[in-house]
Amino acid sequence: MIDKRSPGALIRGLMRKAFWLPLWVTLSASMVFGGTEPPPVSAGEGICERRLCQGQSRIPERRRCLYFFDRGDNDGPAIDLAVDSIRPGIMLSNPHGSGFFAGNWEFLGEVFGGGIFHGPGSVEVGGTLIFRYNFIQPNARVIPHMQIGAGGIYTDIGEGESRGLVSLPVEFNLQGTGGLRFMLDNKWSLILEAGYRHISNGTIELPNRGVDSVGGDVGLGFFF
Repeated sequence: MIDKRSPGALIRGLMRKAFWLPLWVTLSASMVFGGTEPPPVSAGEGICERRLCQGQSRIPERRRCLYFFDRGDNDGPAIDLAVDSIRPGIMLSNPHGSGFFAGNWEFLGEVFGGGIFHGPGSVEVGGTLIFRYNFIQPNARVIPHMQIGAGGIYTDIGEGESRGLVSLPVEFNLQGTGGLRFMLDNKWSLILEAGYRHISNGTIELPNRGVDSVGGDVGLGFFF
């Protein structure tokens, strides 16, 4: 059957599906790597030995690529970029609970910067505060996570050249991400993530169309 909805409606429908994709991937991975009926999580052997308990700190470094997508109501140019970031973080709680949702909370502060390789402007720098939930199963070497973050961003993209996508040099940065942490040993880990990011000025100044991007990143984490 041919879908007779308008292109804008189709794009918005795809966007809604894409918004839930990181959650679906993360939860599915948690079931695969953690088992369907895992025993209760405790802060004992196999958990705290891998630096996943309250008070443990880490510094991951990563590289990310973000690609513009049109929600259906923008007519601005595509803006694609590659950024490097550092995210110092600290575990806020010990692993707790049991079964599928066992895990702990983590807080991270991100500093990022990079170049725009397609579209108007040449650079962006900024910072983000991030809250992450780690899905931890006993003795698991692969740890899924979900996170949300908010912060600020500076860019040299102009209002005219972006056709109203960006109106101010400093705007807000909102993001939602899912990922997997592969424990290489008790201190080092490989981190893969994919997610969504939105930039806008919160209607401080009009037009306020914003820039929506999806992308992924890869990085290394070190616990100390």
